[in-house]
Amino acid sequence: MSFPDTVIPHYASDPKVAGFFSGALNVEFIDDIHKMKPGATVNTPYARRLKEALEYLLSERPADSREWALMTGVSFWEDDRLYAYLQDLYSYFYGDRQEPPEAPDPDAPPPEKCRK
Repeated sequence: MSFPDTVIPHYASDPKVAGFFSGALNVEFIDDIHKMKPGATVNTPYARRLKEALEYLLSERPADSREWALMTGVSFWEDDRLYAYLQDLYSYFYGDRQEPPEAPDPDAPPPEKCRK
């Protein structure tokens, strides 16, 4: 799948940015995202590139929830839920949000999907 390499800025050129998206936001580690905040917020090339990548994702919304699930193993079930999580993550890393965002329940779609 070419989504990360061709769309997320710095994904192909910075192994740490690629590792953040494919590792830290992966189903196995997403609940520990708070451990990534110190490295994401210091004044380093990696932190600047990660911030740019998140800003791009939020402004352009290039991926849908299906593509995201294929990349990370985390199902948000709806695009709006994915981007709400990414906005909360951005606010946690770079804004005034005090608590890390909560990862979606991996086993069940939201209630409105269950009723169909």
